[in-house]
Amino acid sequence: MSDVEKYLPTLKKLSKLDILSERDILKKFRENHDNEPVITKNSLCYGSFSVRVDDLNFLLTERPMSYLNNHWGRCSNIQKRANPLGIALPLYIGEGTLSSAIHKIENCKTPLESSNEWLFQNFSIEIAVAYFNKYFIKSESLRNYKTIIFEAIEAFYLGYDHISIMSLFPVFEGGLRNLLVKFADGDNTNTSADRFEKEIKKLIIGWGLREIPDFNWYPGKGYDIETEIDFFTHLNPQCDVLNSTRSFFKNVIYKSTGGVNEGSFNRHLILHLLNQDFNEPSNFVRIFLTLTHITFAESLMNNNVPFFWEGVDDNDRRIASFISRSSDVFFEMRREEIKKLGLNLY
Repeated sequence: MSDVEKYLPTLKKLSKLDILSERDILKKFRENHDNEPVITKNSLCYGSFSVRVDDLNFLLTERPMSYLNNHWGRCSNIQKRANPLGIALPLYIGEGTLSSAIHKIENCKTPLESSNEWLFQNFSIEIAVAYFNKYFIKSESLRNYKTIIFEAIEAFYLGYDHISIMSLFPVFEGGLRNLLVKFADGDNTNTSADRFEKEIKKLIIGWGLREIPDFNWYPGKGYDIETEIDFFTHLNPQCDVLNSTRSFFKNVIYKSTGGVNEGSFNRHLILHLLNQDFNEPSNFVRIFLTLTHITFAESLMNNNVPFFWEGVDDNDRRIASFISRSSDVFFEMRREEIKKLGLNLY
């Protein structure tokens, strides 16, 4: 048994107390180990204790993870609410604004239809081009697919909804695999949802550990990876966003098709044409937003990819204008001509 393992039962019990105090810690260590640790109060994770004993340093939070999950705002909580709507958090929108919008959509008569409308209202060709220019072509995970991505943007705004949506799913999967191979020792032949999730967990924990390099134990370590990840989401906002990404990938894109309802945004159903709504136009925005989550994760480890949303600049607007002008001329004319030819496609 390692030195940490002998203290693990005590640490687990202390970490589950409704409100932890220095007295609780001293009492348990005296009763269970006949020693007195050195305890220091700190502000990590909304208040916690550093517990020093036998040259080991443990971190215990004042409140258990269950309490923090229910009472402190997290991106992970917003994403959980957004999952049934098929929305990966738009990282260019503030957390408060986003939470209010999701709440409004949740409480309307037709949430899925409202989510489709909201995605269009809050996503524009200028935003798509800005992400392409500032993030995607700088990303080691996505830049090899830059031509496909740009053509998908063009196709979408020219009215080719189906092509644009279908073309980005392989890009998403290839980009995610590239990210995990480079930054989480992933397998470059992997297309397994379970393996993807395990590797995203490694990213979350690896990034979070940078915040607490001097601790031998913290909530969840050594006994429950979900508690461990919850701890890091409260400790570090980047871990919180990465966990939102994991939640969307696991519970929406890679959700088992046996548990997916019609209207859901699911990779397997769309790529294999097993659903009748694969061509829902707002699905382009949905798959595009998943690509922005890949670049966010990469920005933590690749300084060439911006960390914060940099907005739309004049160059983005010029490119967006070029695509818009093309679509203004082409879109209506194309669909009208197709109709005249007797092809009932739309």
